[in-house]
Amino acid sequence: MKRGIIEMLDGMAINKADGDNRAKAERARMEYSGALHLFPASADGWTPRVLTCSSVAREGIAEVWQMVLEHRNLLEGNGFLTKLRNLQALQWMNELMMLGLEELFRGNRAVARRLPLLREEVHRGRMTPFAASRELLSLFRLQPADHETPKETL
Repeated sequence: MKRGIIEMLDGMAINKADGDNRAKAERARMEYSGALHLFPASADGWTPRVLTCSSVAREGIAEVWQMVLEHRNLLEGNGFLTKLRNLQALQWMNELMMLGLEELFRGNRAVARRLPLLREEVHRGRMTPFAASRELLSLFRLQPADHETPKETL
């Protein structure tokens, strides 16, 4: 089990819990349920659940949906959903800023000219990633952006 992924889940539905798979799905449910109890309690007050379901046998689907609704109601009721949405908005803003900065960086003429050569130098082991990135950042800082006019000296 990947610890990072398991720590992030709020619920799990093990599908295809029918026919010959029913016992395997139940065993998996028990194993995942046991593993989830090893992690610290969630800050939002929710205890993750592991359910089994089968779309073929039409079993467990309502229970999975009920779990989703209960989780949503808890998060809305304790204000955690609003906190999560606010954090997501900040993360999105940061991601958009980083994308914009990367676009400006790659659009810089000096950087665009030097980048392919420095990539090759790093790839061949003739230059460290640190040295190459420092050179590129220095070029970026020293040369005015394409949309800026050079500042006059006094």
